[in-house]
Amino acid sequence: MRKPKPEANTFLIHLLGQGLADERYEVRRYKSSGGGELRPLPAGKEDGRRRKRVTASRRAVRQMRPARDELIVCKGLRIPESGLQLWGEHLVWGKMLCRG
Repeated sequence: MRKPKPEANTFLIHLLGQGLADERYEVRRYKSSGGGELRPLPAGKEDGRRRKRVTASRRAVRQMRPARDELIVCKGLRIPESGLQLWGEHLVWGKMLCRG
């Protein structure tokens, strides 16, 4: 018997402004609760008093895949208008398509 993959089979990519024009991106992850609310997942490691932000290269951002109930937002560090959003399939079907 095959195990289901944690990544979504179908997901939506929404490019922001200039797309992937930067070299490094700040990555923020959100998880959908049962009631449909988006809650931020904890960022990186706690080091002292502040949490460090999570960054990724353009290549790593291209290879990211959201979980079925996850939203990933990647925003450029030097060019804030660049980046993308990756919506898992439960968010696409549950939020985006029910608006109509």
